Amino acid sequence: MNIEQWVINWFAENADVEKDELINNIESNYFHEGWIDSFKFMSLIEDIEDKFDIAFDNEEFQNRNFAVLKGLIEIISSKLNGQV
Repeated sequence: MNIEQWVINWFAENADVEKDELINNIESNYFHEGWIDSFKFMSLIEDIEDKFDIAFDNEEFQNRNFAVLKGLIEIISSKLNGQV
């Protein structure tokens, strides 16, 4: 399963949103859309870090792209590519 599929599946399983809506709104801010709250965000981060064996730093959390599905996918991908 690639990163995009994993992220979309996570949101589909943990938020009240369908996969089609996620795919069609991949450039949307998931907080503004109300897909997750701060508690779910902590679960998302923990699950990403466990799944992909990465750790985020405070600077990454400040990045506006972090709150957008597509941006989050790109950040995960770049971290994985940087570790190779």
